[in-house]
Amino acid sequence: MSAVNVSANPGSSNSAFLLDFALGQATNHSTKQQFFIAKLSVFPHNCPSQMKGFSIVTRIHFKLLIKFIAGLAFVAAVPLAKADWKVVELPNPLGPGKAVDVLQDGKPVTRLVHGDGQIKPFLHVFGGGGELVTNPGVDKEGKGAGLFNHHRGIFIGWNRISSDLGNYDMWHKGGPGNGRYDIMKFENTTTNDSASIVAYIKWRATQKDASGSDVMISERRTFKVSRPGSKYTQVDTSFEMEAQRDISLGGDLQHAGVHFRAHTEVATRNKETSYLWEPPNAAGKGKVVDDNHQWARLLFPIGKRWYTAQEMNAPANGVKELSWRDYGRFGYFLPKKLKKGEPFNLKFRFAIEQVDAPANAPKQSDAQAKASHQLCAERYEAFLKSLK
Repeated sequence: MSAVNVSANPGSSNSAFLLDFALGQATNHSTKQQFFIAKLSVFPHNCPSQMKGFSIVTRIHFKLLIKFIAGLAFVAAVPLAKADWKVVELPNPLGPGKAVDVLQDGKPVTRLVHGDGQIKPFLHVFGGGGELVTNPGVDKEGKGAGLFNHHRGIFIGWNRISSDLGNYDMWHKGGPGNGRYDIMKFENTTTNDSASIVAYIKWRATQKDASGSDVMISERRTFKVSRPGSKYTQVDTSFEMEAQRDISLGGDLQHAGVHFRAHTEVATRNKETSYLWEPPNAAGKGKVVDDNHQWARLLFPIGKRWYTAQEMNAPANGVKELSWRDYGRFGYFLPKKLKKGEPFNLKFRFAIEQVDAPANAPKQSDAQAKASHQLCAERYEAFLKSLK
């Protein structure tokens, strides 16, 4: 086909036809906007007064116009860049055992720690600068470090587990000679806006039954990690357990359940921490009993930075007791007796965020506390919607 010259003067019906045709063919809203702007640029007599400054194209070659239209369509069709989420298995760089890192654009967001030298699997959370926000419990040589070093990151456990295979403390202890959590395999996944660590775990006793089995509970544990609005780290936790024999999960609220433990430094600055929880009328020094536990929030410092950690409780969990301590450990306690084959499924959401320093350090001002409470309430409502 021979080249066609199109005049771009006010009376150029051919040029108008071509751009009108492109507008009609465009199916993407952004593409239509680009074509409309292009038409206004070419035909300034149709422009609003504020667009009179556009330069007038005196001649547009038909082929160049087609390339121009195609280029606009390509640009409009290219999706916005998404964060690059990855899940990487590696040796634990901070101590004994193994690690499963969740990375966003190459930076660590969370880390599941497990294996030899660890008493239980737990999830670390990192701050925006790569700093560790949660308690590792041991140093690089595997020696216990800090106050109550069996509290580590985001974790689950009971200190009184009983079955026909004996009695076990899987809160303070783990590994050889004790009840232990044995991760059999991972099925990790990523999406455009999140990454999930999915671990299949056997809770094992030190004894075996007549069939040769030492398994007390089979579990599928999921940590779905995201960064909503790139403002904070959200961890959706799911503990899907099934009893492999009649079993009792017991203890007390300070030594059982699903908990968060802040970095060991926080224990040395325990006078600077504070809590909020819902319902707010429930009271208690380190123990809050209520039939409608919704969420709890810890405010704590690490170095010169301040953070909040919020744990949200799904109503179906059946929680009645909240445990909290000023050194940075808090969580929900729920005892349970299970028959062989009975499921026990728990869902919690955690939100960890760097925040402004308290106006009345170490305490927040009334306005800050009110705003924090409102934000926690809004995030809890979003959590409830996600469960439907």
